Amino acid sequence: MDFIANASLLELGLACLLVVAGVSLVSTGLGSLAELAFSSHTQIWAVPLRDGQLRHERLSYLRFIVLAAASATLFLGLGWVEFGATGIGAVALTFAIQWTAFEIYYYGLHRALHSQALYRFHAHHHESHVTTAWTGQSLSVVEALGWIAGVLIPPALASQIAPISFEGFMIYFVANTFVNVAGHANVELNPLNQRALTWLVHPWLYHSLHHARFKNNYSFASTFMDRFFGTEWKDWPELHGRVFGGEAMTRLNERGEA
Repeated sequence: MDFIANASLLELGLACLLVVAGVSLVSTGLGSLAELAFSSHTQIWAVPLRDGQLRHERLSYLRFIVLAAASATLFLGLGWVEFGATGIGAVALTFAIQWTAFEIYYYGLHRALHSQALYRFHAHHHESHVTTAWTGQSLSVVEALGWIAGVLIPPALASQIAPISFEGFMIYFVANTFVNVAGHANVELNPLNQRALTWLVHPWLYHSLHHARFKNNYSFASTFMDRFFGTEWKDWPELHGRVFGGEAMTRLNERGEA
C-alpha cells in the first residue's frame, strides 16, 4: 500500500507490467504444460489449429498485457482503487464481490459482443476455433478494454464505500487470469460434469464448445448466468464424460445425444 501511495507513475507502471506479465506467463506456462502432460489422456479437440493461429494469439496476448498494465497504472495512480481493509473477512468479502461482479458483467459483455452491431470487436477472439493457453488474452483492443474494465471498475466502485483488501483483490486477479488463460488449454482437467455441482465452476470443455459452436455457454468461470438465461448447451456433460474418458472430439460440430 505504501508503495502504491509513494511510487512515481513510472515505478507504478513498471510494477503493474511485471505483475500482469508474470501472472499471465505463469498461467500460460501451466496451461501449456497441461496440454503436453494430458493431451494423450483428456485432450478436448483432436483437430489441427488454423494456420498462423499461435502467432496471431501471441501478438494479441502481448498487446493485452500492455493494455492491462497501463489501465491498472491509471486506476492506481489516480487513486480510483483504495486498499486498506485487513483481516480474513475483508479478504473473503473483496474476493466475493470481485468474483460475483465479474461473472455477471462478463456474461453481459459477452452476450453484447455476439450481437450483430458489436461482433466485429469479438471476431478476433473467435478466430481460434480450437483454443490454446494463448487464446484467453487474444482479444481485439475494444474487447480487451472491456475485459479490463470488468476487473478494475468493481473495486473502484467498492472503494467509494470503503477501502478493499489488497490481498483479496490480488487473489481474485490471479484466479481470473488463470481461469482465462490456462482455462483455454485444449485439455480437460476438471472431473466435474454433474450440473448440480457446476453452478459456480465449469470444466474446460464448457467454454471450448462455445468456440467451436459460436453460440451459448457465454459464462466465464461459472454456469449460473447461462442457466438463468437459457443459453447453456445441454449436451456438454455427455461430451465431457467422453473426453474425460480419453475420447477426444474429432469434429468441431460434434454433438451429444442430449
